Amino acid sequence: MLDRSRSLPFNTIPIISLTSGTSWNSFEQFRTSGANTLATITAGTVGTLQTKTGQYRILNENDFQQLVGLATDIERLQQGLSVVMRAVRVVENHPEDADTLALLVETVSMLGSISTVLPTRSSFPPLEPEDIPAESDDEVILAPELLNRPLG
Repeated sequence: MLDRSRSLPFNTIPIISLTSGTSWNSFEQFRTSGANTLATITAGTVGTLQTKTGQYRILNENDFQQLVGLATDIERLQQGLSVVMRAVRVVENHPEDADTLALLVETVSMLGSISTVLPTRSSFPPLEPEDIPAESDDEVILAPELLNRPLG
């Protein structure tokens, strides 16, 4: 029997309310407005920059991090549902096998217990170059395809 007390709490999913903010009709207008014009892009507002190559949206860092966190969580849920669907097909093919049914129950339980939203960052530390000299006997591999992968 499934434990319904572990279902996802819907009230913990943050609601993102974005409204249209400042709009610039050209890059030149944006450039000449100066850096202070970005101060109008506050939390919850989206600036719009129209250029010859397309339309661009400008968000503040907190809103961007929230959107990235939600998008990543959605991708994780899609992958989890894909695993559940495969487990359902296995149970359909082997309905008499108790292990396959237990696998389905465990898979659904795991999907229900994952976090509803990933953490977000308000800012990032500035990047600084490392001044660590490499020892002459250290092997440096620059080509990713030559790296040994633990699970690959």
